Amino acid sequence: MSKRSMIFLSLLLLSVPALGRAQDAEPTVSRASRFFSHFDAGISGTAFFTKDVSGTVNNRSLGNPYPMTQSASAAAGFLGIIRAQKSPYKGLEFTYGYGRLTESFSCCNQDSTTGAYNGPFTSQNTASEYSLGYLARPDHEILGFKPFISGGVGILAFTPTKYGGHSLPQQARMTYYYHVGGERMVTESFGVRVGFRQLFYKAPDFGQNYLTILKTTFTSEPEAGVFVHF
Repeated sequence: MSKRSMIFLSLLLLSVPALGRAQDAEPTVSRASRFFSHFDAGISGTAFFTKDVSGTVNNRSLGNPYPMTQSASAAAGFLGIIRAQKSPYKGLEFTYGYGRLTESFSCCNQDSTTGAYNGPFTSQNTASEYSLGYLARPDHEILGFKPFISGGVGILAFTPTKYGGHSLPQQARMTYYYHVGGERMVTESFGVRVGFRQLFYKAPDFGQNYLTILKTTFTSEPEAGVFVHF
């Protein structure tokens, strides 16, 4: 065997392990790429509009049972949404929502000396949503947007603020929601989203008997934002 042939054979033998490692690495990269291609993450601005509820408070600490109306101020906030989609009708989404609002109760704010009514008792608080739901994204377009629909369950945590919350404790309520809207890709990995959500839950009473009417209310949330597809 010539010297040139021996050098060529040596180089070939040395290259075999490297080629094997490259072939092993390629499926790993491909699997990771395929896995993350099912995910996207987005953020949206939203507004909160909550239905007023009325009922009777049966606690007698303020006298006989009395009627009460509870309302929440309109507010602005944001939503952070992570979605995973295996196929058009097999998807999941996790949502974190945040807003700051004022709960008003038409009771409990009387002058201790004169007994005069001083207006609703109010509590400023933040509302934080943590929810998980089923997601469907039909594979067709409406006016240039791909529709989606989702629904699920979660927790809506009300946390009174330090100075405007009257030292009320935090309270969490179970919530159910649905979410409909449309999405449009602007580039291969960047898109825009518009939608509408509604959350259903028992109006918070912060564990206080004199605020308890146990009525279900709902919050409507129009939203618009952007998302990144991995």
